[in-house]
Amino acid sequence: MRFFSKEAAEEGSEKLVKEVGPELLQRVSAKLVRDGGESVVTEASELAAKHGPDVIRALDNAPAPTKIVQALGELPAEEVSAAAARLASGRRGRQLAKTTEEFGAQVLQAEIKHPGVGMELVRVWPDSGAALGRQLSREETLTLGKYLEDLQSVPQEQRAGLFQVIQSDKERFFAWLGRFLEEHPGKTIGSATFLAAFLPNSERILGGAQINFEDSGRPIVVRKPGLIEAPLNKLTDSLAVGVLWLVGGIAAIVTLGIALKLILPTWRSIRR
Repeated sequence: MRFFSKEAAEEGSEKLVKEVGPELLQRVSAKLVRDGGESVVTEASELAAKHGPDVIRALDNAPAPTKIVQALGELPAEEVSAAAARLASGRRGRQLAKTTEEFGAQVLQAEIKHPGVGMELVRVWPDSGAALGRQLSREETLTLGKYLEDLQSVPQEQRAGLFQVIQSDKERFFAWLGRFLEEHPGKTIGSATFLAAFLPNSERILGGAQINFEDSGRPIVVRKPGLIEAPLNKLTDSLAVGVLWLVGGIAAIVTLGIALKLILPTWRSIRR
């Protein structure tokens, strides 16, 4: 209590005591002193005085509160209150705190923009998930979010490959993903088996080729002619028919020539 009233304004300290209670303040202060010393307590008290009691609740909910103080201090001032509220929210808040301890303040920013999904984006793509979240709409994030838990267990190389597909052609990817959801309810794109079929053929699939599933559940890519491919197929068929007629005509001429060579000597003998 002495640490909190030392740096924060007296009025702010009294307000915190009333809103969260002296026992919670004392518990958080003790955790911070053990975890990081008096300087961390001072920083936490300033954050709580500026951004409200959820800062204290968030630190009480965090396994390593010193790292959370550091992460909150790195956020823009307008994001601190929202981040603290997310961190203070029970079990999800504890998961968010653990992920923030591992990956830093970017996790909080992703979760603020996309509540309930942002944290998983960073867990799937630690180096670029937060940046991807800033590029995606809420609808796109929620659609992709259906598979993020599954994607956490696939090899990192496949996750990186999928990220490249999304990054390079976001519009076509989410248009395809919407169709995939409708055509294959209950199937996931977050498996190593699926990605082994999808990634090498992503250009074909986004261009119109279909993915079907065998009875065993193994995905296969099925060729589907597109607007450009279909006329080419018709042209190829026409050429094939023409070649058959040409070959047939040549064969008929050759046969006739052979027949004439055989018949002419006999016909000449008869005339004589």
